[in-house]
Amino acid sequence: MEKQTELPKEVNEFFMYIKSRGRKESTVKRYRYDLEDFYRYLRVTVGEKEAMTNEALDGKNVEAYFSFLQNERQYEVRTWKRIATVLKQYTAFLQARGLLKQNPFQTMDLDAIVMNELRSEELIHKKEEKQLYDSLRSDAGLSDRQRKARPLLAPRNICIIHLFLQHGLRLQELASLTIGDINRGTGEINIPEHTGNPRTIVLSRSQKTDLFYYLDMIPEAVRPNKPTDPLFVAFDFQRNTYRWSYEDDAPKNLTEIAIQKMIREERKRANIPRPITARHLRNTFIIRALQKGWTTKQLVKYLGLQTELTLTKYIEYVEKQR
Repeated sequence: MEKQTELPKEVNEFFMYIKSRGRKESTVKRYRYDLEDFYRYLRVTVGEKEAMTNEALDGKNVEAYFSFLQNERQYEVRTWKRIATVLKQYTAFLQARGLLKQNPFQTMDLDAIVMNELRSEELIHKKEEKQLYDSLRSDAGLSDRQRKARPLLAPRNICIIHLFLQHGLRLQELASLTIGDINRGTGEINIPEHTGNPRTIVLSRSQKTDLFYYLDMIPEAVRPNKPTDPLFVAFDFQRNTYRWSYEDDAPKNLTEIAIQKMIREERKRANIPRPITARHLRNTFIIRALQKGWTTKQLVKYLGLQTELTLTKYIEYVEKQR
């Protein structure tokens, strides 16, 4: 059973309020899931203490959160609009009780956050891709301490780049993978249902080799083995090994924020001057698939999309290039 995130007491008061207004238990559960996700984001970006205060609910933080949902998690419009509805109701509840001076949604245009046209800058180019993979497989320019960690760390990072660039996974999907989602015999990865886009992808022979090499390189004492253990584990640079969560009694999951940081650091090390994120890699997979002749139906199924409309900006980009 997934552990609930600690929430400010005002959130529980909000749940009691909407229950009194006749909301179903399933609706309250959905609201809780969305608010827990929002507060997990705040904890990482503004810190544990500040995240629990109403001052954290300002326009800057809320807008950054929705930008994160759109640009990094690649949420569909209907999904982030649903989340916006939950946060709007919650902030309105706080404001009505004098607990929030200004509702951030009064001055924010969420539609402006969403980019509807794909640009070349939102892709990773062939030269940059080669630089990134060459750097990942090299220890050039590393300190002695970094060089010692590289044999353990590089295999994990290569697998992560593979899944974004060669299979088009979303950031949230990759961060939520567990050992139970992997079939070591077939090389299949089952994207779990709770991500909203359940499906199965199949690794190539070389990708399967890379993934199992990464897992086998993890010291046995901290290696993920149980079905519920995370597939991608956080690294402890102080001890030069993978991390263990004593609270969960399991290897420590590599979070979405940590994955973003890893890509940023690997990009810098590869001497790629501009920012590269998981979104750039996923965008590139989609564009290359279309250029290879994949149909929209094939891509919708492969990416677990709900509708072909999500692919509109990618199709328009490819047509312009032609």
